[in-house]
Amino acid sequence: MNEKVPSKYSSVGDAVRRNKFGIPSGDKDSQSGDAGDRNNRPWSNTKHRHTRPASFIRKLRHFWLLGLLIFLVLWAMADPSNLDLLMYGLTFIGQLLFAVLFMVVQFGALFWFISRTRKVIIKPGDNKEVTFDDYWGQPALVELVSQWIDLLSDRSKFVEMGGEYINGIMLFGEPGTGKTMLAKAMSGEAGVAFLSVEGSGFRGMFWGMDTLKMMNFVNGARKLAREYGACIAYIDEIDAVAQSRSGVMGRGAGMMGGMFGGMGMNGALTRLLYEMDGIGEPTFWERLQAKMYKLLGKVPPKRDWHVLFMGSTNRPDILDPALLRPGRFDQVIKVERPDRVGRREIVKGYLNKIKHDPDQIRVEDIVADTPHATPAQLMAAITKDSVRRALFNGRDYVIQEDIDQALQEQLVGMANPIADMDPLQLRQVAFHEAGHAVIQHYVLPDQRISRVSIVRRSSGALGYMLPVDTDEIYAQPLRRMIGKIMVSLAGHIAVKVFMGEFWTGATGDYNNARTMLRLLAMHGLFGPPVAELFTDIKELRFSDQRVERFWLQMEGQVENMLIMHSDEVQALVEALMTKHELTNQEVLALLGKNNLQLAKDEGLEFESVLEQIILSSNSLVNQDTEAAQSDVLPAESTGEPENPDLEVP
Repeated sequence: MNEKVPSKYSSVGDAVRRNKFGIPSGDKDSQSGDAGDRNNRPWSNTKHRHTRPASFIRKLRHFWLLGLLIFLVLWAMADPSNLDLLMYGLTFIGQLLFAVLFMVVQFGALFWFISRTRKVIIKPGDNKEVTFDDYWGQPALVELVSQWIDLLSDRSKFVEMGGEYINGIMLFGEPGTGKTMLAKAMSGEAGVAFLSVEGSGFRGMFWGMDTLKMMNFVNGARKLAREYGACIAYIDEIDAVAQSRSGVMGRGAGMMGGMFGGMGMNGALTRLLYEMDGIGEPTFWERLQAKMYKLLGKVPPKRDWHVLFMGSTNRPDILDPALLRPGRFDQVIKVERPDRVGRREIVKGYLNKIKHDPDQIRVEDIVADTPHATPAQLMAAITKDSVRRALFNGRDYVIQEDIDQALQEQLVGMANPIADMDPLQLRQVAFHEAGHAVIQHYVLPDQRISRVSIVRRSSGALGYMLPVDTDEIYAQPLRRMIGKIMVSLAGHIAVKVFMGEFWTGATGDYNNARTMLRLLAMHGLFGPPVAELFTDIKELRFSDQRVERFWLQMEGQVENMLIMHSDEVQALVEALMTKHELTNQEVLALLGKNNLQLAKDEGLEFESVLEQIILSSNSLVNQDTEAAQSDVLPAESTGEPENPDLEVP
């Protein structure tokens, strides 16, 4: 049997009875319990509640105005002096209104002018538009954001499935990793507009200007989105406007409080949060359009545009938590430094932008010499500094030496040689750097020596030996850190061995050695890394003794190696005194090939020296542990098993 389809109300009794004004009649049978109890509320005052609009009073008001106008006209016509008085009054009122209007317009124009923020607008088809073809070195990141980019340009199927588009993407990472470039490439790839503002651009002299600037920024993004279907609203260095508000009520307004913006930019942040929450809500014009469609009996069209907020920061830890919750910045993406494959792609991409000699450019050497370099550093070295060097050296193309020197300038500063430097002091610098290079060559052959120099740099270094990893290092055995400590000590010891006494100039080396010693202790090389948990003087004394003996042992090994390879040290010193700088090829010509397999095949010191130091360190740990137990543990604890030998990876 077919069931009867119910109408709007199954019966007249089920309907809510309303009076002619549309107000519920209050019938208990037709009203809910909540509505029925409304009159029992203590704050309810139904006695004085109006049940019908006062339309008669509003209509009577218009008759009073009409009567007043007729009276003024008759009064002016009765006597010419009255007309003069009326005209004088109207003139005064007009002048007063003009003055008020002028002040309003003046202040409005002033606030409009100072609320303007420098914006970067890139529209589809502009010459400065970039796409993923111009963004190199981050293939995994491109693949990740491509999904949202596809939905930004075509959302029909996504909406049919009931999906809701994200409101924002937050990018964070070290400076120069390409966060802004990625945001621009996303807009260009999707074919939508791009609107960018720097975070500090929302600051204003007067209180409330930051809020006004944020409103203008969002309104500009909405306008571009309606015109091009979508818009990426990007705030660079967003931490300048979105710092955490924890304890904000306890902060004073400072000397420039009140109207001079002493409350910082909390207004801009609050407005941004409000705009991101309401970005999907219909605007005033959309609501007006919907009303017009309803009057015509038509269905209002659905919104066909979207604003995607994006931000970037180097300090995600100071951002307000409310900004990063789902519904605002839904996706938080870290932009890492490129790996070896990424750097190779970046180097090739920027080389295609400049004139260079392909036969003299060694891409793999550039990639190997720039571990952990950012895209911004590679771009500056290749497209700016190397071209400048080539131009002022009389060439219209770039060679390998130009790029090498540009990279050196980034790492250690501009060359600032000392004219007529005392030969003895210059030789001391040469011995110092030669000592570093020789120990580096034999103890850490898995690194390549990129350059050895005794030319002063703007960073303050009188010379340097620059090693680079042949492979990307993300984790390493402790023995490798021991080798780095030996390399740091080698310069100071070489000066003593070959010049007969210690010289200054080893402060930076010793700081590096102390830092790595601390890391070794934290990883348990000198015993369980829990010394900071104890206040026992003996425990601290034993730890200090281990480190001191370990240091002295490494110094002895380094000194023995330098004496054993004194010929190589002398050869490097003479070459440095002549040329002042040596490249990787020139260093290898004096010291031989530098690779781990050759070191093992020929029985060089790499394994033997480090193994001997590690075994000796384990022996020291065991001896000190036994001594500590005998001094600290009570007599009845002697039956406890002894600690096993510590193993060091």
